[in-house]
Amino acid sequence: MNCWKTVNFTKQYGSQRLLFISSMTMLITFILLYIPIAYFLVPTSFYDNHFIMFVCGLGLMYPLHKFLHYLPLAHTGSKVKKHLDWKFGFYPIINIRVDEPINKQLFLFALFLPFFFITASLMIGCFIFPNYGHYFTILIAFHIGLSVPDIICGKSILSAPKHAYIEENDEGFEILVSNS
Repeated sequence: MNCWKTVNFTKQYGSQRLLFISSMTMLITFILLYIPIAYFLVPTSFYDNHFIMFVCGLGLMYPLHKFLHYLPLAHTGSKVKKHLDWKFGFYPIINIRVDEPINKQLFLFALFLPFFFITASLMIGCFIFPNYGHYFTILIAFHIGLSVPDIICGKSILSAPKHAYIEENDEGFEILVSNS
């Protein structure tokens, strides 16, 4: 296998820049979604009860997002390394890394599954419970902001050759192509 392209997230973007891009994406997403939901979807008014469920939804968003990244890769066994740390003694920080090459389609599926599944689920929830549209809009915006690094990563991988393989390292990932 030959390395077609190496993407170094630390060097190319940096954590502060990614945080800024994610934050701006969250803000813009909220503004673009809230206005139509507030004026066209909700028949009367928003309800503010069940705030605890909303806070729990915010807290569970990251672990669910990471779990959905791992789910399509679970069958690959030792190719995927998992590491769990606990922040503040109760909040899980989950690291998932593909240490051996896997094909481009599987990597892209694992990369974009949380984005499409969680966003679609929250949009459906917004239509089923329109009086809680503001909660769902905040959750959608938060999740899309959380997905910004995945989208940036996916953009680089989509331009790779069709039968490429992807392998992650500490700084980013490598796109590999076979010699034949």
